[in-house]
Amino acid sequence: MSAQSSTSVTLPDAREAFEHVSAHIAEHGIEPETLGSAHHRFRYEGSTIQLRHDGAALTIALEAPSPNMLYFLKEAAALHVAEIDPVAAESLRWSDQLAPVHQPVNFSELTLIRRSRPIRGVTRLTLEADDIGSLADGGLHVKLMLPADRTRTPVWPSVAANGVTKWPKGDDRLHVRYFTLKSLRPEIGEVDIDVVEHPGGMISDWALEAAPGDRIGVMGPGGGHPPEQQEGLLLAGDMTALPPIARILESLSAEASGHLVVAFPENADPASYLPPTALELRTVAPERFRQEVLSIVQAIGAERRIQNAWFGGEHANAQALRQLFKRDFALGQGAQLSVAYWREGRRGDARRETD
Repeated sequence: MSAQSSTSVTLPDAREAFEHVSAHIAEHGIEPETLGSAHHRFRYEGSTIQLRHDGAALTIALEAPSPNMLYFLKEAAALHVAEIDPVAAESLRWSDQLAPVHQPVNFSELTLIRRSRPIRGVTRLTLEADDIGSLADGGLHVKLMLPADRTRTPVWPSVAANGVTKWPKGDDRLHVRYFTLKSLRPEIGEVDIDVVEHPGGMISDWALEAAPGDRIGVMGPGGGHPPEQQEGLLLAGDMTALPPIARILESLSAEASGHLVVAFPENADPASYLPPTALELRTVAPERFRQEVLSIVQAIGAERRIQNAWFGGEHANAQALRQLFKRDFALGQGAQLSVAYWREGRRGDARRETD
């Protein structure tokens, strides 16, 4: 059953807000269905966004396949209105929010059950929660979070009346990083999250030190959907990208074809971590991957036509490969994705939310 919500907000120039939000959605490659000069409809991954204006008010109607996705859409809409009119955005109220909401619908606490090491350099956290099934839909990635000051009792995110996440500030601020759901077992309430070991990273250190019963906050899932095009694939990534690559491989059909380039520990069997695949596999030692991946991918593209490309890894690599995918491979929006999971010289995640 789909989740729905709507809101209407009065603005000095509702038409300007209508055009601003419409343009921002279109920048992500989601073209509008024009239902009238003042009415647009957007469809994206099972969700529908409708925008209307009457000159004085902007009306936003949302429909999503899950409460988690609806939460993301509501927050995004409120933030875009805030870019036009912060005061009006504060007054925004959603039709499904009839009572105060204390925590985001997609937030929960996970409890560590056990720790293992599937391959050298990776710690696997097996965690449990009352409703692990809620993590099964909406994407591959979640935000893990701990108090930035580990001596403090956690103060978790809350929800403002307009649907925007309120992150704790000051001494209560949270350290938030993205990770991939490696595997889920809803029938027994368990999830595995793999963490690449790097001393000094707060969540990496927690993963190595935490004892069964210790708890960590999680929000999501979102993002990281498998590619729709399954011929002429190119998947590439360093050790931080192994979990999403494994999830993507699980989703591919037997007819999928293409290339897989990954950093993998020497003298280790990729089949011990990655699902079986018909993609042509090339492994590179982790310490050489950053220097070699661009030339390897260029060579593959020179020999084969790449129709869909995906990369995950260090920030500079991600930028270079994004340009390569667009310029040399001529891949448009929806046919390529290059994600930075970390940045050389910066602790933690390249896509940091808060410290």
